[in-house]
Amino acid sequence: MEHFSEQAWADFARGFSALEKTRGINAHIVSGCLSCKNARHFWTRIQTMALAERTYSVPENVVRLATLEFTAQQKRAENCTDAVVIFDTLFRPLLAGVRGDEAIARHVVYDAEGLTIDLRFDRGPQPGKVSVVGQILDRWSPEKVLNGGSVVVWTEDGQLVATATANSYGEFQVEFDAHNDLRFTVSVGGRNVRVPMVDFR
Repeated sequence: MEHFSEQAWADFARGFSALEKTRGINAHIVSGCLSCKNARHFWTRIQTMALAERTYSVPENVVRLATLEFTAQQKRAENCTDAVVIFDTLFRPLLAGVRGDEAIARHVVYDAEGLTIDLRFDRGPQPGKVSVVGQILDRWSPEKVLNGGSVVVWTEDGQLVATATANSYGEFQVEFDAHNDLRFTVSVGGRNVRVPMVDFR
């Protein structure tokens, strides 16, 4: 008994077969050919999956995260200016008579390419979480609006951890799991700055 090629089944499932060919396949299946019944079932499922694929759209947040991850990896390869610490509350002197300071938050200010990056590190509400509230300021043009500045937190090997977008005042907030060797990349006004993450203590 003659069977049909995969191309013939693909055309049949998609409705592309000539009328005579379609009738021949249906008649062959009615005759009781188990192999062809299974083939029809298989190709019908393939066609159903293909049609369903057309209606599927990737959620916007997934597209955004994927785009930002590639952006974060690209930033590693680009020429980024390394920010330097100009203020850190960890190294401020203690008040007279105070032996220790169990600070809940740590305030660090960085400078690079005329940008001042002011960060406050707090322990998040959940164990192992770090919450960062920050502001990006243009030291050369203090009144300049820094709208749309992007902040990406990533690991040393370029894996995306978290992202944030600064408002018109350069302010942003981001929360993420605490890891070793994390980095910030701040991009605003065509300037890219790499900010080393401090150890949160």
